[in-house]
Amino acid sequence: MGDSHEGVGMSFEEASTRFVRMFGEKDPPVRPVGVKLIPKGKEIPETAVSPAEYQGTPWCGAVRIAATENEAVVITKENVGCPAAAIALGLVDEQQTEHLQGKRKYTDLMERPASPADFTNGLVYACKDSGNMQFALFGKDDTGRYETLGTAIRAVSGMTAIQPAIMDAAVAYPPGKLGITPDVVIVGVRPKQALLAIQGHNFLTGSRFEMSTIGIRAVCADLTAVPFLEQRANGSFFCLGARAVGGWEGDLLGLGMPFSLFRIMVTGMEKSASGFPYKAYP
Repeated sequence: MGDSHEGVGMSFEEASTRFVRMFGEKDPPVRPVGVKLIPKGKEIPETAVSPAEYQGTPWCGAVRIAATENEAVVITKENVGCPAAAIALGLVDEQQTEHLQGKRKYTDLMERPASPADFTNGLVYACKDSGNMQFALFGKDDTGRYETLGTAIRAVSGMTAIQPAIMDAAVAYPPGKLGITPDVVIVGVRPKQALLAIQGHNFLTGSRFEMSTIGIRAVCADLTAVPFLEQRANGSFFCLGARAVGGWEGDLLGLGMPFSLFRIMVTGMEKSASGFPYKAYP
């Protein structure tokens, strides 16, 4: 999305405050969420609520909690509620054949919990076609997320993931909660708010916003892994898990980007405020 030195030195807390301010008091967006990915062997930040209290929480739910409940949430392979997110975030090997033990909000919907390998090999997403209805989420009439196993495998191959599994934790936190700089920033916005944010970035760079999403692994892959690995912004309409399990509301979509691009975006929004007046958007 282009390079710029605009906004360098702006903290996450300051950038978030300035971002929210651009929409006015009557139409605030969901609070931006910082994401810090913790490689194996590195210290995991301490939070007010222990990871054990969030046992079974999917990553999409953790990000929503950080955005709407002002809590920092640490997700590890021990407490993550969705194997697909564990794969995308680099917490588990994508070919692990043992299912994740204990309470897991996503796989608890199944008759028998699926392993990471079952997700990777398309068996979960094509549960009907592959004859694995024990992985169905909605009973005997569940079509699966893809009609055929081949379609599922093709879809999974395009889902960005941090592999091999090099991460110990992923931390979602609101501005001002932890004294660390995020790797990625995620925001939940309505369409016209997304428009203003994209216009702000493009005011400085002239680059197009290219969104890659497939309706599966929205927060973990589209909004976290893609910005982290490809160092670019991406968007998503969220997914089945994010909405039905993670609790994201129906009128929101998500934007995820490296923190450096978030700072550029905020600066551009401020500089272009008289050229893109938000109050003119009905």
